Amino acid sequence: MRFIVQYFIILFFVISSSADAQRLIERGMTLNPLENPSVDIPEQEYAWFSQVGGWAAFGSYGFYGDDNHQWYQHLGAYVEMFRRGNYASLAVTGQIEFIADPHNDINFSPRAIFWEEGILFTRRIRNSYLQFGYYHRCKHDIDNLELGEERAMVFGSALTRFIMPFSFGSKNDALLAFEYNQYTITWERRIPSEFRDTGYNWNELFSSVTLNAAWARPTGRQTNLYMDGYAMATFFNDDFLMNGKLRAEIGSRTNAGEFRFGIHLEHLGDSGIPVQPKSATLLGVGIRIMTPGSIR
Repeated sequence: MRFIVQYFIILFFVISSSADAQRLIERGMTLNPLENPSVDIPEQEYAWFSQVGGWAAFGSYGFYGDDNHQWYQHLGAYVEMFRRGNYASLAVTGQIEFIADPHNDINFSPRAIFWEEGILFTRRIRNSYLQFGYYHRCKHDIDNLELGEERAMVFGSALTRFIMPFSFGSKNDALLAFEYNQYTITWERRIPSEFRDTGYNWNELFSSVTLNAAWARPTGRQTNLYMDGYAMATFFNDDFLMNGKLRAEIGSRTNAGEFRFGIHLEHLGDSGIPVQPKSATLLGVGIRIMTPGSIR
């Protein structure tokens, strides 16, 4: 317990600083198909297309945001293509982060969409997990002709992640995940061209390191209190920058799915949306629905 408290205190100071990193959709969660309790395969057997799972989130930045953030929507899915016992998994995944601003008659104007798709291999090592994968990531503007600007980005990265579940009050009620991304594709286009060299040069993106932490405490037969967060460091050729997030939720978990409602605070030194890079500190409230176990 003391370690979790210390972690979130450190993370709070990370968020409060003037920091920056690219906007990865999975930055606030950890995907691990081998942790789905509904899938159980004998150790010496294998299966093809053994499970399908996913997650969805919807919420508002109405409490505190900026001119580009009013509503958000996340949608993600994964398909486990191959599984060997309960110790090896190969899955493909895809997800989107949709952002709307308040600048139309219904207070819901599409502003930007972030997209990811990837392939992920997971291997159990005793009580921990090692993952390798490759993700294609991109961001595109929506309905921005009236604004007269465009900011499009494409990233590709090879990923390595080490996941450590551990226990405080109950079995595997906490988790730490360490993730490293090595970027193999980096590209950004800004229109008008005078903004091309303002802010950080995303063409010089090199790598990133992320630490995720999650903890759950039972409050009833099927109800839990959840706390999680992340800290992310991004390395350019000549720069070092960071992002961070804290989230608290209350939710119900069944074998069919998990439903959570909560609040989060996140700092993005460059939100990735306006053509002239700007930071964003966002206080949001929303709901999340996900496959139990495999999404933490």
